[in-house]
Amino acid sequence: MLAAMPAATDPSATQPTATDPTATLAKALGAALGADAAREAVPSVAAGLAPLFTPHTIERGAPLLRPGERWSHALLVGSGLLRLYFLRRDGREFNKNFVAEGGLLCPITPAMWGQPSLFSIAAVERTRLWRCDATRWREALAAAGLWAPLQRELLQGLLSAKLQREHDLLALTGRQRYEAFCQRFPALAERVPLLHLASYLGLTDVSLSRLRRGLREPPTGAAPQH
Repeated sequence: MLAAMPAATDPSATQPTATDPTATLAKALGAALGADAAREAVPSVAAGLAPLFTPHTIERGAPLLRPGERWSHALLVGSGLLRLYFLRRDGREFNKNFVAEGGLLCPITPAMWGQPSLFSIAAVERTRLWRCDATRWREALAAAGLWAPLQRELLQGLLSAKLQREHDLLALTGRQRYEAFCQRFPALAERVPLLHLASYLGLTDVSLSRLRRGLREPPTGAAPQH
């Protein structure tokens, strides 16, 4: 799966039509492959893969994947916002990632597509996306020589994001974690609901609300700005 959180704010920039995912898919694959030489084949490969994707509309709060289910589809977000989260022992949810317009999610290891999922995927907003059978997705990419480099790049991105997240949770204060998130993902910082963002940052919604208010309000005794 992609570990990065796309910060697109204009859905029309990544979704030319509701039924044609070609441009969005080409952009997502190109971004995932980075400087890999294989990315030169992306436009033609995306055009060939596009017919495998079907459009779906997911209402806010609706699940796409539950713990214990098999992750059997690649997901390409046209508009809206998804979240990936774990369910804790006490029943509370712990958000692990968000995926916005232009984001691509797919199982990238045999355990991810062959074993019951350990986490959930759900819509934070009403989301329009395209879905492709994960086996056909891998086979088509492999036939084009792109599955191995894409898998490698996604795994590297996932590992880097995991290390950064663990560092932030263990080494930074709540305020520092929030400020770092705002710097990395400014559009999402304003877009993700308070409860979900607090969960991602390892805070309570009350503490995050207080922190936000403190950052926005001028210090006591400060002269008003004109």
